[in-house]
Amino acid sequence: MQRPDPDSSPQVGVPTGTVTKNTWASSRIYPGATHHYWVYVPAQYTAAEPACVTVFQDGQAYLDPTGPVRAPIVFDNLIHKGEIPVTIGVFVNPGAKEEIYDQRQAQYVPLDDTYARFLLDEILAEVGKSHNLVDEPAGRAICGMSDGGLCAFTVAWERPDAFSKVISHIGSFTRLRGGSEYPYLIRQTRGSPKPLRVFLQDGQNDINLAEGSWTLANMTMASALMFARYDYRFELGAGGHDLTHGGEIFPDTLRWLWRDFPGVKGVPPSPNSVAGTWDVVTNANGAVRHGVLTISRVSDGLDATLLDDVDGTIEVTRVGFDDSILSYDYVAPQSQQHWGKGSVRTMETWLKVAGDTFEGALSCGTDPVIDYSITGRRRG
Repeated sequence: MQRPDPDSSPQVGVPTGTVTKNTWASSRIYPGATHHYWVYVPAQYTAAEPACVTVFQDGQAYLDPTGPVRAPIVFDNLIHKGEIPVTIGVFVNPGAKEEIYDQRQAQYVPLDDTYARFLLDEILAEVGKSHNLVDEPAGRAICGMSDGGLCAFTVAWERPDAFSKVISHIGSFTRLRGGSEYPYLIRQTRGSPKPLRVFLQDGQNDINLAEGSWTLANMTMASALMFARYDYRFELGAGGHDLTHGGEIFPDTLRWLWRDFPGVKGVPPSPNSVAGTWDVVTNANGAVRHGVLTISRVSDGLDATLLDDVDGTIEVTRVGFDDSILSYDYVAPQSQQHWGKGSVRTMETWLKVAGDTFEGALSCGTDPVIDYSITGRRRG
């Protein structure tokens, strides 16, 4: 367990938003189901400006002011500091017919657009009658845990025109003919990824049963998102199937999710932040190679040199850095030309930088596309 983020607790001088409970009992999409939902409205909201929206599945669990996430408190603090935009939160519980939450699996697990239509055509349409909500996907996020995390991803996957940001806590990317299909579907979008930003969180000790291992499923999701070059982040903690870890990092999750939204306070990393000398390790199907990458700032961008422990100096033909992604291409030396299927001429990297480390993929321009693991650490 890590140190709690102070933005998960009430702060002196921070305006407090309001939370109201509502009931939706006239669903056309889920006939006979009653849904309770809560609407959080920040103190800074005015009807003159459309507010961003975040929708939570299993909403009541995210509302509890003494619980692990405390979303309204976090919203109060981050909106006050300008680290996220003015955001209305909509916290929706699963539908109930005979007993509480008895429609949860039927609503959250299917891989189709039914639940997305329920949110857009019914819940958000109702909230929009009394609140001015943005309708651009860049201003809409969706969040959930377990089956609700799967549901959140499904909504954005089916309707990226309506939601561009996803938070999945301990998501259920398991079950044959269910969430386990997403890694394959994601990989097929390489070259044309959907316009999504995805935050995944899971625990090393998450549940493992006949339907699958939640930990392995989330790791497989992260691997697929990297392969298809999505804007994603994966945080693996030591916990189990609960919101403890997700709650501990929730303020930072929101900062990451909204980092480049207009008006939000944030300092994007500059190309200067990757200048220096990096020790690089590449693993191509078990063949481990070591290299030294030296990046320098030049007037029109970046320049780089690459020294390999087998091939010596290798020509770097391009280097770039954008929104924490470092990429560089180099001419494939003779010893690497057999790494792909066919004659490899150019090697391309895609690397997620975090401070003084990076991790990502090295690929060669052959068919089929193959990624190899590559990591790096800046010299002190």
